[in-house]
Amino acid sequence: MMVVVTAFGRRGCLVAATLLLVAAAPAAGQVANGRLQLHFMNVGQGDGALLVSPKGETVLFDDGVRNNCALPESYLEGLGVTSVDYHVASHYHDDHIGCAKAVLGRFPVNKAAFDRGGDFKTATFKAYVAIVGNKRTTITPGQTLTLDANSPNPVLIQFVAANATVPDGGTVTEAGNENDLSVVAVITYAGFRAEMGGDLSGQDEGDYADVESLVAPSVGLLDLYKVHHHGSAFSSNSAWLNTTRPTVGIVSAGEGNKHHHPTPEAIDALHAVGTMLFWTTTGNGAPVAKGTDTVGGNIVVEVDAAKKSFAVTTGITSPLPTVQTFALKAASGVAPNTPKFAWSKKASVYHLASCRFVGNIAAANLERGAQAPQKKRLHEQCSQ
Repeated sequence: MMVVVTAFGRRGCLVAATLLLVAAAPAAGQVANGRLQLHFMNVGQGDGALLVSPKGETVLFDDGVRNNCALPESYLEGLGVTSVDYHVASHYHDDHIGCAKAVLGRFPVNKAAFDRGGDFKTATFKAYVAIVGNKRTTITPGQTLTLDANSPNPVLIQFVAANATVPDGGTVTEAGNENDLSVVAVITYAGFRAEMGGDLSGQDEGDYADVESLVAPSVGLLDLYKVHHHGSAFSSNSAWLNTTRPTVGIVSAGEGNKHHHPTPEAIDALHAVGTMLFWTTTGNGAPVAKGTDTVGGNIVVEVDAAKKSFAVTTGITSPLPTVQTFALKAASGVAPNTPKFAWSKKASVYHLASCRFVGNIAAANLERGAQAPQKKRLHEQCSQ
């Protein structure tokens, strides 16, 4: 993995300012600069991220926390955004679509508002449905949205899961918690792969179900992972991380939050697979690891197709922004990891890779392969 860290000093201030001016200059009312951009907004204890395609098409993934909408509004305004082409609601909780009325009322949806369908009995959900109106579109797992369709390098957004169901029909039937039903989107562009999965769960505990293990084989290796559920103890299980092995993780959590996100369990698991983390704030849980993690406020990711790399910029509102650059996994010759089977080296059974029980295997004992292991039998609750 290639990592270059640059802190702009006295001589670099002019360069940094120029970069920010280019990023903020609207093209046809949007923020195109010829690269794929992902803007992870510091919205507090919630999620809100803007994708801008190289040619200027925009997708807003969630929109911030109810009663704290000035944060996403001001950020989008500062970029020069006037509307968004698409909106994707990961799920229907207040910290993900709580600003739909305010944000989409000011920056309206031009084409479609994607969600998992169905109903949800909250005032926030009703406000969301009202503001998107006839643009509301129910996602079908496997559906793909194409941006910059006439470009040599289009941006593809594949919805690989919704309502705890994947394209081949596999489902976690006991998933009933709203977090478990989160939409999972995989973004690909010129070898870059990123995943946005809302508050997806990875543990069978309480009213949570393990959906991450079902979804992981449909995702494969990742360059960038928007850490599920703000880094809760119910997210980022071993099956998920051993399959996706993200180079970079984005932790969106609010200072002093009552949930104590991000948790040490999630952060330690991410560090164990070598993921470098960028936090919007220090949260209220695990400590920030020096040398590995960066607290950056608003975080911008830009993909350079020609250089086969992506850059993460933090401290956007600071006089001294910092840029870290990473090589793309595909450019490094690393093939997507989509093994068919998984097992514990200490057990007498094996599982299909998509089986939810894979998430219960300790990372130290987890093994995977394209062929079923000899002298082990298929777990009776996995089906061919």
